[in-house]
Amino acid sequence: MPIPNGRSMYDLKDMAYKVAFIFGALIVIYGVLWLLAELGVIPAIVFAIFPQIVLIIVGIFIMYTAFEQKKKYY
Repeated sequence: MPIPNGRSMYDLKDMAYKVAFIFGALIVIYGVLWLLAELGVIPAIVFAIFPQIVLIIVGIFIMYTAFEQKKKYY
């Protein structure tokens, strides 16, 4: 079923699944880092800078997705 901007519902669902997968993976990685920092296996500084690393990764993912969508329709 097409929607006004020309994308199909399948494209939107596919993008939503990709975003959900990325966020799920980031939550798992964050949990593992937290556990390792609490156990003293890794330095606490790695755990402390992880939110900034997540923001960078999410930003790169958003730019990549936007670029791929642009290539797809132009």
